[in-house]
Amino acid sequence: GSHQQYSHPDKRRVTISFHHPGDTFTPKTLKSMIEKQAKWNEDDLKRLNLLK
Repeated sequence: GSHQQYSHPDKRRVTISFHHPGDTFTPKTLKSMIEKQAKWNEDDLKRLNLLK
C-alpha cells in the first residue's frame, strides 16, 4: 500500500501505511508508531485527547 509521512517542526516524524478502509493496526505496530517513530509521550497523548 501507499505510505504517508507526517513530521513535526522539532524533527519527530512517523510513517503510516494506508491499505483498505476498515483495516486496523496490531497493538504492537501501533505501539511502535507511537513510541518509536513519533516519539510521543504521555503528555502528547493527553494533548491530542487520546488519554485522559
